[in-house]
Amino acid sequence: MKFSFTRFKYYWGERVISKHLKKKSNRTMRSCNIEDAKSMGMLCEIRSKDDYNSLVEIIDFLKKEYAIPNLKILAFYPLKDEPFFLKSRLGLDFFTLEDLNYYGLPNNSIVRNFMNETFDILIDLTQKRIVPLRLVLLFSKSPFKVGSFSDEKKPFYDLMIETDPADYKEYVNQVTNYLKIFDKND
Repeated sequence: MKFSFTRFKYYWGERVISKHLKKKSNRTMRSCNIEDAKSMGMLCEIRSKDDYNSLVEIIDFLKKEYAIPNLKILAFYPLKDEPFFLKSRLGLDFFTLEDLNYYGLPNNSIVRNFMNETFDILIDLTQKRIVPLRLVLLFSKSPFKVGSFSDEKKPFYDLMIETDPADYKEYVNQVTNYLKIFDKND
């Protein structure tokens, strides 16, 4: 097995995650209907230009359909090459392997601001365990966290939806349909 510095960071990130999951969280869960949401955050991984284009379409769809004034997507680019197609734009920011500290936590102001923002709804679009995104999800101050169903993900989410998040657009469609169901008066 070849040692890599990224693997080292992910190992320590996993340790941080398991340590924090053992502690009792002081975060208060508060569900939110998507039509009442004033802010929404999303976490995802971008590996290709197609992923980037899908996210741009998702931003346009959500702003048009639900008029969410504060919509932000934080994406992780896990490859070592330069992401030539990635450009930060209004509502979409990203971080790379170079931004990770020794614990696998992204260490830049964009990520810190994202984690400190109290989104009405935070949606995790990832389908597998990605340590830097799990750390952002864990430390996020959002009162309502939504993601795809799996036993491993139970401690991270307030609502889990059994669907495949492989296609971001279809997954967001499914999640928004579920989030419409929540009673507006609760």
